[in-house]
Amino acid sequence: MNQFLEKRTQIFTYDVTGGDSGAIATHTLGMLPANAVITQAWIHVLTTFSSAGSDAGTISLGYTGAATAFDAATAISSGTTWDNAVPRVSDGAADAAVTNFIEIGTAELAVVAVTAVQIISAGKLLLVVEYYISD
Repeated sequence: MNQFLEKRTQIFTYDVTGGDSGAIATHTLGMLPANAVITQAWIHVLTTFSSAGSDAGTISLGYTGAATAFDAATAISSGTTWDNAVPRVSDGAADAAVTNFIEIGTAELAVVAVTAVQIISAGKLLLVVEYYISD
């Protein structure tokens, strides 16, 4: 018997400019459901990020237990990673290659942005995650 999987897409937003906290902390952006198998993730920075002084603040994106699964902690001042730009595939393992799919397990997990080094003072991004639910 053939079985069809339904691809799901979830969009998470981290918007310091619009009122989300820029404090040095782990910020919950939403939840991924139990048994999700992530097939791809990409990031679209809509408003360039900045932090106090030298833009040395860092941001990583991931989920509970794997805070850098989608993007490693990178300083805002490093190249164009956190500048307003066209969407980019995440630096993490989920890149549509079957060997790189991420199974998050049997419990739902929080998707997080982790900020460090300096308080983030501005910026907005969308994190788009594609996945299916395994039985």
